[in-house]
Amino acid sequence: MIFMKNIARKKIIKINFKKFDFTLIMMLISCILFGLIMVFSSSVIMADIRWSKPYKLIIKQSLWVIVGLIIMFITGFLINYKFYKKNSKIIYFVTLISVILVLFIGTSKLGAKRWINIKGFSIQPSEFSKLSVIITLSEFISRKKNIIKKYKGLIAPTIIILLMILPIMLEPDLGTPILIVTVCFAMLFCAEIKINTILMIIIALVLFIIEEIFRKPYRLIRLKDYISSLLNINASSYQIKQSLNAFGSGGLFGKGLGKSLIKIMYLPEAHSDFIFPIIGEELGLLGTSIVSLFFLYLFFKGMKMSKTMPDVFSSFLCLGITFLIVFQAFINMAVTTGIFPTKGLPLPFISSGGTALIINMISAGILINLSQYEKK
Repeated sequence: MIFMKNIARKKIIKINFKKFDFTLIMMLISCILFGLIMVFSSSVIMADIRWSKPYKLIIKQSLWVIVGLIIMFITGFLINYKFYKKNSKIIYFVTLISVILVLFIGTSKLGAKRWINIKGFSIQPSEFSKLSVIITLSEFISRKKNIIKKYKGLIAPTIIILLMILPIMLEPDLGTPILIVTVCFAMLFCAEIKINTILMIIIALVLFIIEEIFRKPYRLIRLKDYISSLLNINASSYQIKQSLNAFGSGGLFGKGLGKSLIKIMYLPEAHSDFIFPIIGEELGLLGTSIVSLFFLYLFFKGMKMSKTMPDVFSSFLCLGITFLIVFQAFINMAVTTGIFPTKGLPLPFISSGGTALIINMISAGILINLSQYEKK
């Protein structure tokens, strides 16, 4: 045991922190801590009313953040990105098995079987699938970038994506598969696939979404409500109405941290998928703008880093992770402002939720690790 500790100390001492992007690290940590504050603000009254335990959710979220920071340190400073390339197939198949297992031993919540309970903590394997597919697709592109421009070069990526999203769709969950397909499409676009192929993928994606919407009546109802809200704001769903009320009542500078009224059992999932409107109500347009600018910074940072990576795998891994985090943030913001139909996707680093936070922090750690190769 003493021997292992000495090895660990030596490895940590050898870390040259100056090689890594300090601004990126501080921006990520600041956003995570801000998320912790907002989860506390948005959940304390609800938790008191529902369970008579006002600090229940913030204690659980704090534990996830502590675990996430440890994992982010490990993936950022102790694990080189080449580990993921070497073990991409193992990562993919382990994730695939866990996603399939959910269908048999998973726990149902709100009509969907997406979680596995382990000693009081719920783990959502579909969250791991996002990063797993990005790693696997990056590894494939690094080996087959020359044939990716041909039709036959898309056979393997299609299989990689479909094998992972089909079990998730059976949970049922449409949001995660759409996010995975969108991120992978963006990665393939950056791999310079032909315009004809891009059009075929877009058409296939649209037809797939339409078919899935008509397959589940509640999705069709959501779509009808969404179309009605575009024509008449008063026809919006209850959740969107409350969300827009929160944004509107916040004004420019907000009511003040902790002073939201909408969160008092008016807005469902105020601590989770709809935490962005609470930011708008308490911190106003200024608060939501700062959050938006963080994700905009992350997008341009990731795009810039991808151009300086030492090889094709690291370049596309950087792109995939950037797209994953930023696209998810954009979808969440678009949903809460009524631009997109209602769909449950958390706001990265900020919303309450253990597995999603851990995956985002693992992804952030990988970006930190890749930042050492950026040309200053």
